[in-house]
Amino acid sequence: MSTDILIKIKDGSKGQPGTSAPNATPDGKNGANGKHNKNDRPQCTPAENGEHGLNAMQQGENGGNGGNGEDAFPFVLKCTEFSLSSLLSIVSNGGSGGSGGNGGNGGNGSNGGDAGQQDEKCDNLPLATGGTGGNGSDGGNAGNGGKGGDGGDILVRFVNSNLGMPISAQPQGGNGGNGGQPGQGGQGGIGGLNGSEPGESRSRAPNGNPGNPGSAGSGGSGGNQGSLDVKKVQEL
Repeated sequence: MSTDILIKIKDGSKGQPGTSAPNATPDGKNGANGKHNKNDRPQCTPAENGEHGLNAMQQGENGGNGGNGEDAFPFVLKCTEFSLSSLLSIVSNGGSGGSGGNGGNGGNGSNGGDAGQQDEKCDNLPLATGGTGGNGSDGGNAGNGGKGGDGGDILVRFVNSNLGMPISAQPQGGNGGNGGQPGQGGQGGIGGLNGSEPGESRSRAPNGNPGNPGSAGSGGSGGNQGSLDVKKVQEL
């Protein structure tokens, strides 16, 4: 059935998304290789360890909450005579709530630096170690959805009608907005390469810890249904 009278109500605005956090910079510096000094004392300069990566310092921003939908206006119709081929359809629904904004993603930790390699003639020295990766930061929380607006009350009074009760109307409340999606935690930086014995493969220092994801937003509640009051009267 087509709508004969439509009361259009504004929906709530969508919440602003949170800004993602910046990644940590720079990466850790690589350690210098060791040296064998033929005529100096001490004859061996140790290889340097790689620098640790930096932790991401800022968390992802929280998403904004969705705006509430507007309430529908009341509607009053008084008519002496209804002569209709079909029921008069009236829609006066509340506006839908706006969706919550998504949380911003956390920043990534920077990578650890590689360790320097010892000189083969200085095998009495311990191997240098790579720098650990920096930790990622947490993602932002998502915004909550806005509340739906209330449906508008509809009041109709008439004296005569060729269709009995002449009105078809359901003044519904608007739907609540959806909660936003949480921001993802930033990734931990990659650990740098450890020093190794000649001919052996190089292992890595530990990676940084990833950040935690944010919390999901809650959905908004739906609006209340408006009242429908249709009566036949003796006179207006």
